[in-house]
Amino acid sequence: MLACSFCGKKADAVGALVAGPAVNICDHCIGIAVRVIETRDALERPVSSQPLSGQPLFGQPLSGRSGLERSGWDETGDEALLCEIAVTSELVDKTRDRLQSQIGELRRRGIDWRVIGTALGVSHQIAQERFG
Repeated sequence: MLACSFCGKKADAVGALVAGPAVNICDHCIGIAVRVIETRDALERPVSSQPLSGQPLFGQPLSGRSGLERSGWDETGDEALLCEIAVTSELVDKTRDRLQSQIGELRRRGIDWRVIGTALGVSHQIAQERFG
């Protein structure tokens, strides 16, 4: 029986299985791949093309993002989840670097720590300790 090459689930245990030459991928792993690509693309866009605050980062409301809620992990195979945490860790590092760069630019423009702290939802002291 065919199985997903990424998570190992059998064809009868997934919603859909796309078969290719020597590799197969299930609908769940396709969803993970799409999130990885969307996140990578969003992080590589110049700061000026990012959405305004209050809008979802990748064009979808957070409530509709599969994989962000705990329940999706129960159905994720160990190998797929290990792969996903490696990608998530890399994205966290890139996001942290991007945030540091944005705050540095705001400080260069003379924006006060109180304003930055308010935008981040923390006190100006916390903002300055974390990013100063």
